[in-house]
Amino acid sequence: MATIKKNWASQSQIEGTGDGYTTLSGTTEEYSSDVDMETNGYEGAHVTVEIDYDATPTDEVKIKLYGSLDGSNYDDTPIWEMQADKSVDPQQLSFIIKDLAHFRLGFQQTGSTDSHNVRAYVQPWNYITA
Repeated sequence: MATIKKNWASQSQIEGTGDGYTTLSGTTEEYSSDVDMETNGYEGAHVTVEIDYDATPTDEVKIKLYGSLDGSNYDDTPIWEMQADKSVDPQQLSFIIKDLAHFRLGFQQTGSTDSHNVRAYVQPWNYITA
């Protein structure tokens, strides 16, 4: 009898490079690289965002999700948005994204006082028969 199981792809960094961070500036939104779920038939992805806040932070960080059909033309309005909690420093948040052809994340500070650091990783999956 065949068994269906999750087939996990390798983890990759979609915001920051070399396990480093991107520093946010003012309220300018920073976008991650595209996550292509379409090409390899991925059904979902486990995403982890890490935020390293400035000392005695004033501003929070918003995390936004934008979908796309082709990996170049993204939604103008995010599918969802969540606000991280500056009282948890550093902070790591995980969530699942499913059923989008492509997506990217947006990171934005709620004010212009701080310059928080962010990075994000993704590990997509599909199902295989073993």
